[in-house]
Amino acid sequence: MKSLQNKIFLFFVILLLMVQSIAFWTLYSGKKNQEAAEINNRLTTAKTIFTELFDRRLTYLSTFAETVAKDYGLKEVFNEDTRSLLFALNNHRKRIDADLAMTITAEGVINGQLQRYFINGKDKIRQGAERDTIFRFNEWLGAGQAAHLYMIDNALYQLSLSPVTVGAKTLGWIAFGFEIDHRLANEFKKITDLTTDFIIKDEGKWRLISIKENNKNYNHALELAVQVIDNKTPDKYIATHSLINEFDDKELGVAMHGLRANFVALLQEQWWKFLFLAALTLLLSLTSAYFIAASISKPIKRLVTQAKVIASGDYQQKVSLKDKNEIGQLAEEFNQMQAAVLLREETITHSANHDPLTDLPNRNLLNKTINQLIAQQQSFQVFHLNLSRLNDVNDTLGRDVGDKVIKELAGRLQRLYQKTNLKALAHIGADEFVLLAENMNVDEIITQLNVELEPTFNYQGISLHFQVRVGIAVYPAHATDAKSLLQMAVMALHSAKKQSKLVQIYHPDLDINTVERLNLINDLKQAIPAGELALHFQPKMCLKTRKVTHAEALVRWEHPTLGMIPPDNFIYIAEQTGQIKALTRWVFVTALAQYNAWKIQGIDLNIAINISAENLKESDFHKFIYQSMIAANVPAKKITLEVTESSVVEDPEAAIKVLAEFKDYGMKISIDDYGTGYSSLAQLKQLPVHELKIDKSFIQNIENDEDDQIIVRSTIELAHNMGLHVVAEGIEDEFALNWLSDNGCELAQGYYISRPKPAIDLTPWLLTHLNIKEIKGST
Repeated sequence: MKSLQNKIFLFFVILLLMVQSIAFWTLYSGKKNQEAAEINNRLTTAKTIFTELFDRRLTYLSTFAETVAKDYGLKEVFNEDTRSLLFALNNHRKRIDADLAMTITAEGVINGQLQRYFINGKDKIRQGAERDTIFRFNEWLGAGQAAHLYMIDNALYQLSLSPVTVGAKTLGWIAFGFEIDHRLANEFKKITDLTTDFIIKDEGKWRLISIKENNKNYNHALELAVQVIDNKTPDKYIATHSLINEFDDKELGVAMHGLRANFVALLQEQWWKFLFLAALTLLLSLTSAYFIAASISKPIKRLVTQAKVIASGDYQQKVSLKDKNEIGQLAEEFNQMQAAVLLREETITHSANHDPLTDLPNRNLLNKTINQLIAQQQSFQVFHLNLSRLNDVNDTLGRDVGDKVIKELAGRLQRLYQKTNLKALAHIGADEFVLLAENMNVDEIITQLNVELEPTFNYQGISLHFQVRVGIAVYPAHATDAKSLLQMAVMALHSAKKQSKLVQIYHPDLDINTVERLNLINDLKQAIPAGELALHFQPKMCLKTRKVTHAEALVRWEHPTLGMIPPDNFIYIAEQTGQIKALTRWVFVTALAQYNAWKIQGIDLNIAINISAENLKESDFHKFIYQSMIAANVPAKKITLEVTESSVVEDPEAAIKVLAEFKDYGMKISIDDYGTGYSSLAQLKQLPVHELKIDKSFIQNIENDEDDQIIVRSTIELAHNMGLHVVAEGIEDEFALNWLSDNGCELAQGYYISRPKPAIDLTPWLLTHLNIKEIKGST
């Protein structure tokens, strides 16, 4: 124990044990207090959340009632046509999914009342029992817009009243209400994980309204709720409550409770985790103490001064010790470490600010440069460059060649940077570069850029032509900070890609799509439950028999404020935000239901349904398709799944596996938009498909474009040689229809045959066109 190493180690052991013992005892003593505090905090939070949720529903009702009271159409039928009044009232009720809606005349008579009720889990609407009776609370009518609790037939509602006026005249009042029942209780339980019960005290007797009386748990739940309200909660529960006394002579009690054991078990689990971490920390600390003690020797103080010099960041001074023993060796190691640290810092700094592939400045250094230019308050331009068709090079020749292409492009841009007055050149990742120019003409830079990129890049006899798209943003005209400038240049670049342009300068109109896209992302989440989606169907004609044999299901979105939104505007959003799963499943189930509806009417069609690349990645997608068809009793051979060529190209192995499962089940597989996805013949050969669907871009001008005729004719021959059928879309005239028929195409669809229509409009057309030999054109 006389050695310094052992003394230091023993000191660390004693110190660590003391600290750990004190910490453990302190935490153990406070465990009970923490449990009580956590329970109290949870109950307080739950009560606060309930109050906010309850008040928010009232606010929502009040705002909506005030808005509806201003509806001119409602005012016209308010005291005239009862049927029209109820129809308008129900339309407004459905907008917020209210459980109660009613109108009250200026004389205080309820002239319209609708109540929602549930039968076997399905909601129905009926006229209320109070219609044509005097409103019970005339004092509410004189208070203007107000919110109250209102009871009808043992059902309790949150109700909001708003006067309906024409000028200074009051026509009456309109009211909407949400029922306080198990739905609100379940919603609150999802938020707080506490069971919530609503009870009403009427004539001294409590009654539970969040559970039906025929429920086997009714009596137990009522007894527990009353105990919570009376502050006599059993010890095995944690609970809080709230009382509302603002209606009639009744009381509304809200009891929130949960098992104490569940909560304590969570804290106990955290306690065991703490003990494990404490033991692990002690073990690691003792191990560290041992190695620290072992690394220290008695004369270490002689190096303290020099160590402080190095620690201060001064790498120029050398450690000067004359000792030839271990301390001298340690001093020499200090010197070598100092040199190594200096070199490493320089390397790390360079790596942090430069791209490893091209050794050009990266995004970090680019941001610093932009901020320096902004600090000078001089106008400059940001050019965001993107190399076109790099993915094709990677897929065809490999990523190593793609890297060579990027390095060659970087070299050319470097030469352009060196012989012009450009302020900076950066490689910000993959095939994207950024140029900064100060007080230079944009057209001149683009011209010089094209000259530099004009020579082809040869790789093993293959000539590759460089083409870049450019998005441009200007400081300070477009933005005054680095982040916004780069974002606007990216926005301009995306616009150039979308419009197939090579150069796009940012302008404020480009922001419109971004804002609209954000709004659509939020609105799309509610589109399906709100019933805003609908299916339209476009017929497909067999060109051999000139009979309609197929129909494609196409989803449409009737937005409540924006009107009809084209699929191209929201399908991509659904794929990017993960909502395509629910969307595709809704389309599939709805299409199966329409197949059965048509079958009853004697219309037997094959239904084509589009699926996304994202659907092919779902592990349970095949199971869903199988179960849905079994449930709907639809034959597999009557369903065609259309998959875009680009989605197959994205991950051919995964796509082939999933599509093969569908084919084995008996469904038909079609490659949609064929000719636009750059798939190879080798991939096409491996795909388990039945037909190719030629993209409309090759069909719409086929009468006047010989190149399109060659492409389509070759595609038909290729498909037939591979045993596949061909579908052509975009048929807009008789010439295209007859030309395709003459060249062996099996199916055709387009506006010339019929536009996509809702099933209710298309059904009469189908009944008259299923067996007609000639189509003269249709709307």
